[in-house]
Amino acid sequence: MSSETTVAVRLARSVHEQIRLEAARSYPNEGCGALLGPAHGVVSESLALPNEETTSPRTRFAVSPSDYLAVEESADARGLLLLGFWHSHPDHPARPSSTDRAFAWPGLVTLVIRVEKGEPHEITAGDTPGPDLPFRQVDLAIGPE
Repeated sequence: MSSETTVAVRLARSVHEQIRLEAARSYPNEGCGALLGPAHGVVSESLALPNEETTSPRTRFAVSPSDYLAVEESADARGLLLLGFWHSHPDHPARPSSTDRAFAWPGLVTLVIRVEKGEPHEITAGDTPGPDLPFRQVDLAIGPE
């Protein structure tokens, strides 16, 4: 990620804890989930999703089209926005990989959490400002509900 920083993303404390628990539960494979909120940059919910990757679930994650649609419908029905996705990196730094970049969507935030030997550690946030641009760091704040 570059050193350029954009607008902060604020995670509700309960969302932060939920991501940590789900990432630990998924170990030694990558865990993943959707990030929802009432406005850009304000994450009020995380929906854990099954990692549908069958070839390399320890180093990759995949979200099924039906799960993606269900997340969109759930968000819409409750007046929320799909803000992005989180996933874990088992025994690997919390930095987006080249694969993460290849599948990232401009306008959606990507959170990566390092899980070392089953224990969740730091979370980083990034986004992609355009289809051919690299990840850029996003300030991440853990806030009240």
